Amino acid sequence: MEGKNLDNFVLIMYIAIIVFFAYRLIKARKNKKLLAGEVNQFDRPSTTFEWVLLAFLLATGIFNLVAGIKNNNKNAIMMSIVMVILSFVFALSQQNKLYVAENGILINSNFYTYKELKKWGFDKEKNDFVMQVKKDRQNSNEATKVKDDDIIKVNNLIRKYKLGK
Repeated sequence: MEGKNLDNFVLIMYIAIIVFFAYRLIKARKNKKLLAGEVNQFDRPSTTFEWVLLAFLLATGIFNLVAGIKNNNKNAIMMSIVMVILSFVFALSQQNKLYVAENGILINSNFYTYKELKKWGFDKEKNDFVMQVKKDRQNSNEATKVKDDDIIKVNNLIRKYKLGK
């Protein structure tokens, strides 16, 4: 009985993670409509860790599906379906792009105006774009991967739109 409770807990956790990633996808789509004027989009390269995690989720899901079918275990089949859905939603969420528009920046599903942008910079070793923003009287940081070739383009666009340079 205790094992079944643990299985149910794990299943609920996976579903909660799916809801989180789905929420971010929906939020990004909604916030994309806030971009105005000239809009530039930049692909976000996936990390090795993200690819390994995606492969692990998919492999575990397929393994659970095969084992569940062989053993006629409905719980394992349900878990495998949820894991495959999770890997699909995770893969979609990793495709989120960085948008730099005339009126603001869309990063990690969040839209910020240039008034809210306080500082920005790049970690050239990791190809991270990092922003410090102040929204609703709270400071926070946002970071995302950018391609090495896009660092100068992103920086120039932000300077143009925020500083008028």
